[in-house]
Amino acid sequence: MSNYGDDNSRRGDDDSERGLGYQQQQQGYGRQQGYGQQQGYGQQQQGYGQQQGYGQQQGYGQQQGYNSPGPRPGSNMVGASQYGGNAPGSDYSQEELEEKERSDRNKKYGMAAAGVAAAAAGIGGALFYGHHKKEEREEEERKEKEEEEEEQRKRREEEERRRQQQQQQQQQQHHQQQQQHHQQQQQQQSGWKSPGTDSAYGGSQHTQGGNQGSGFRPPAPFGRPPYSFDQNDVRNADPSRSSDNSPTPREYPQLRQTGSDSAIKIGSIVAFKHNMTGRFLHTDRSHSTESGSNQQLVFGFRWSPDENDWWQVLPANQDQPVPGSIVNFGTQIRLRHLETGRHLHSHYNFRDSRSGQNEVTAYGDQSRSDENDHWVIERWGDGGYGSTWNSHDVVVLRHYVSGMSLHSHDILISEDVQSVTCFGPGGEENDKWRIQCQ
Repeated sequence: MSNYGDDNSRRGDDDSERGLGYQQQQQGYGRQQGYGQQQGYGQQQQGYGQQQGYGQQQGYGQQQGYNSPGPRPGSNMVGASQYGGNAPGSDYSQEELEEKERSDRNKKYGMAAAGVAAAAAGIGGALFYGHHKKEEREEEERKEKEEEEEEQRKRREEEERRRQQQQQQQQQQHHQQQQQHHQQQQQQQSGWKSPGTDSAYGGSQHTQGGNQGSGFRPPAPFGRPPYSFDQNDVRNADPSRSSDNSPTPREYPQLRQTGSDSAIKIGSIVAFKHNMTGRFLHTDRSHSTESGSNQQLVFGFRWSPDENDWWQVLPANQDQPVPGSIVNFGTQIRLRHLETGRHLHSHYNFRDSRSGQNEVTAYGDQSRSDENDHWVIERWGDGGYGSTWNSHDVVVLRHYVSGMSLHSHDILISEDVQSVTCFGPGGEENDKWRIQCQ
C-alpha cells in the first residue's frame, strides 16, 4: 500500500500541474485517483466501501470500481474488460447473471416440460377416447349379434310350429277321410232311401212348396242305431263325450273372415240366418224356456244381426284340432254364443210350448258342456261330407244325439220371438240356414 501511495503522490504532482486531478476526482475513475493523498479522497471521501458501506449495500466497489484501484486479471465484474471498470448499466454480478441464466433455462425447461405434459395428456386423451369408441363398437356388435340370434331362434320356432300344424292337419284330414269312408259303408249297408220316397221319413209331408227334400241320408252315429227321427225314441248323451276330463281347450282364438277367404275354420265367428223367414238365430239372458228346463231360450230374432246373434265355431268335446283348422262338412262342432258364453243345445223330454217339437236352448259355459251340444254341419242337398264348409254355402245343422235338424217356422212365441226347434231329418226348406261372417 505504501509503494502504491508514493507512486500516486508523484503522479498526483504531475497531474496537479496539468489540472487533471479534479477532473479525475469528479469522474471517479478507480484507476486514476492519485488525488487520494493530497486531498484524502481515497481514504476520507471516496472510501465509500468502508465509510458508507456501498460495497456491501449497493455493490459499488465491485460494480463501479470505486474501491478498486483498477481492473485486475480474473476480475468477475461485468463490463470491466470492455469499459475499464466503469461500464454503464453493469448493475449485476456474474453470480446474479448466472443465477438469472439458470432461472431462464429453468423457465424454458418448465415450459418445454409443460408442453410435453400437455402433448402426453392429449395423446392419453386420444387413446382413451379411441378405446372408449372401440368398446362402444364392440357393444353394438354384440347387441346386433344377440338380436340376430334371437330372430333366428324365433324363425326356427315359427317353422317348427308350422311344421307341427301341417302335420296335425294332415292327421286330421286322414282321420276325417277314414271317418267318411266308414260312414259311407254304414250308409250303404243301411238300405235307406231318399226322404222324398221313404215313408220312414214321413214322405213329402215335411217339405214345403213342393220340394221333395234334400235327398241326403245322414249316417248313423258310431256304435248307435240309425236315426229314427222319432221324438219318442229317446236317446241320451254319452257321458264320455262331455267336457269332464276333456283335453279340448276351453277357449280358441276368435277368427274373423278377411278378404276373399271364405273357408270356415275352428274359431270363426258367424251368424245363422233362417233361409225361409230371414230371422237370425238369437239368444240373450232375458229369455228363458217355458218347458221346465229353465234354460236360456234360443229363438229367431229380427232381420239384421245384433251383438246377441254371433256364435263361435268350436270342436266337439274330446277333439283337439289346431286353432284355425278348416272345417269340412260332416264334422261335429259346437257353437258357443259369443255374448253369454253358452252353447247351442237340444235334448229330449222338453218340448217347445208352441209346436211340441224338441226345444233348443243355450246351455253350459266354457267349462261345462255335454254331447247334446254337438252338431254335425252338412251342406244342404247332399251333405257334402269331406268338402270344405264355405261362407256362401246353405247348410243344415244336425243334432248329433237325436239326428234331428235345427228348424224354425212362422210360429211366434211373442213379438219378434220366433220359435226355433230341433225337428225332422233335415229335408225341409225350414231346415235351411245361411251364414254371415263377422
